[in-house]
Parts: sequence; C-alpha cells; structure tokens
Amino acid sequence: MRSIIARYVARLLLGRFVLLLLGLAALMLLLQFLADSDQVIAASDRAVRALTLYMVLHLPEILAELIPVAALLAGLVSFAELARHSELTAIYGGGLSKAGLGVAILPVVVLIGGFQFLIEDQARPAALAELRAWGIGDYDPANSQAAATWLRRGPEILRIQTIDPSQGELRGVTIFQRDEDGNLVAKIEAAHAMAEGGSWMLFDAARAEVGSATVETALRMPWSGDLAPGDLEVLAISPPEMPLVDLLRVVRHPQLGSQPAYRYETWLQERLASPVTTAMLLLLTVALARPPRGRATQGTLIAFGIGIGFVLWTFDGIVLNFGDLGLLPPLLAAWTPVPVIAAIAASIVVHDHGSRRRSHDLPDRGNGPRLAHAADAD
Repeated sequence: MRSIIARYVARLLLGRFVLLLLGLAALMLLLQFLADSDQVIAASDRAVRALTLYMVLHLPEILAELIPVAALLAGLVSFAELARHSELTAIYGGGLSKAGLGVAILPVVVLIGGFQFLIEDQARPAALAELRAWGIGDYDPANSQAAATWLRRGPEILRIQTIDPSQGELRGVTIFQRDEDGNLVAKIEAAHAMAEGGSWMLFDAARAEVGSATVETALRMPWSGDLAPGDLEVLAISPPEMPLVDLLRVVRHPQLGSQPAYRYETWLQERLASPVTTAMLLLLTVALARPPRGRATQGTLIAFGIGIGFVLWTFDGIVLNFGDLGLLPPLLAAWTPVPVIAAIAASIVVHDHGSRRRSHDLPDRGNGPRLAHAADAD
C-alpha cells in the first residue's frame, strides 16, 4: 500500500516539476527572443535557423537558473493539491509520516538533482562556449568590457587583452620580463600571438630593454614562455562557467588559473552543493505539507513557502558572493544553505508534531472533570 502511495506522490511531484519548468523556461526564452532577436537576424542570412540555434544555446543557462525555482513551486503545488482533495489526510491517516513522505519522493529528488548537475556542469558550459565563439547578442566581443587577464608564469608577468582558445590566439599581449630578484629587465608588447608547436609567435612586436633603453621591433618575434596552448580554454572563462573537471584541475594546479585560487575552490564547492540545496528545498515542502484547516490555509502555506524560498535564495547568493570575494571559506560559502534549510524543515516538523499532541490532549483534559463528576454521581 505504501509503495503505491509513494509512486503516486512521486509521479505527481515529477509531473508538476516538468510542467512548471517548461512553462517558466518558455517565458524566459520569449523574453530573451524579444531582447536579442534583432541582433541575431541582422548577423545571419538564415534568420529562422539562427534564432532557433540562439534560443537552444540559451536554454541551458535558463534551465540552470529555473530548476530550483520550479522544484520548490512543484513541491508546494503538489502537496497543496493533495491537501485540497483530502488525499494528504488519508496518507497521514494510513500511517505514513512526513519522514515517510520524504523517503517516498526521494527518487524524484535524486532525479531532479542529477538533472540540475548535468545542466550546470555539462550543458551550460558547452552552450556558453558556443555563444562566445559565435559572438552574437550579449556575447558580441565588440560589446564586451571585460578586463584584461593577468598571469604569472615563472619570472614573467603577462597581460592579455583577449584570449581565443578555438584559434590558439592571444590579442593585446604585454610581457614583463624580470630577473631572479624580481626586477623588471624588459617589456614586450605585441598586437597578437599565435601558438606554433610548443612555443608562441608574437606579431607586430616591440621589446624594450630597461637597462639600455633600447627598443627592438619585429613583425614576427618568437617567445618560448611558460604558457601551454591547451590551457587557454581554462584562462578564457570565469570559474562559474567552468565544468567540474576543469575546476578540479585548476584547484589541484593553481598556477593554471588566471584568478585567485579561492574563486575556483568556491565554485567547485558550489557545483557540488547546488543540487543538494535544491533537494533540501524539495524536502522543505514536505515539512510544510499539512492537511487543510480552512479554505485559505493552503494558499497561505504556498505563500509562506515562496517567502521562505525567496529568503533562502537571497541568503545563498549573499554567502556565495562572500566566498567569491574571499571573505568566507569556500566550503562554508557553498554549503551553509544546506544545514540552514534542514534546520528550518526540522523546526517546522517539530512544531507541527507538538501542535497535534496538544490538540489531542485538550479533549482529554476537558472531559476529565466531567467524567469524574459522573462517576461520583453514580
């Protein structure tokens, strides 16, 4: 009997999640279409194909943002529907507790968490890479105001304006060469650099010696610096857009990154914690599920659940930004929302359990004196 109830509740929750996710994603895609369609059409001869591809490539980023929202709303709507039809009362009356209800939806929770991880770790980075290579809409290099990339490779310090991993090309390159004591000995500026074999070729380059104040110019100047062409993809993207494999690689070898090590560590932990946070939001809706006590009860609970979700998302964003700025340890910045949500859910369950016990005890205490008085009368 319980397995039937578990499958029924899990199927209901999964169905509501899919419907809400598709509906919200369609709305966001429509807004994206209205914002960027003119640029996409102007940049392509095949407008329909270009617009379709642009929307498909934007879909993973939209899904990554909407999955936690759709999961919370799906849980609230599903349990409100069960309560409205008195099915929740029958489930609890049949001996299934809130803990049992949480176990019943666990397969759906794992499925949604795994889907979120795949979207954030695989689909989203790949789609963003394609959009940046396309250079259209929000990803047009002409509209980008990104800061230059600074790297330290051995005794040399590099400043690179633009990195193109697909072509193995660097643009706006400045190389500061230092001696063993860290003193600047020469400065090389080049319009761009191309990977050739295991080294680099600088084009339209000028090398200025600090000590002799001489300047050497050349259309082509070889440079054998400590920068592997295979590392360009890691350097070109920010930590939030990197897949888990690349984040692990940079965390293990910090010299590969172009940003502080704590940023890569924070987003590595966030990549792992994000599906768990969504799972905890779903279990929070189980804690909020209760039989109806009036017409307005379920609407109030849904509004209360949405309010809690909004506060938790805000809190999650704040602590994550603190970690991204190095103000919190990466582990704490990424995982703090999980125990916070668990504590809120546990407090709701304990409060409801105490309320039921008090409601059951009140009739007994109220009937006690009357029963005793009736016994004395007999």
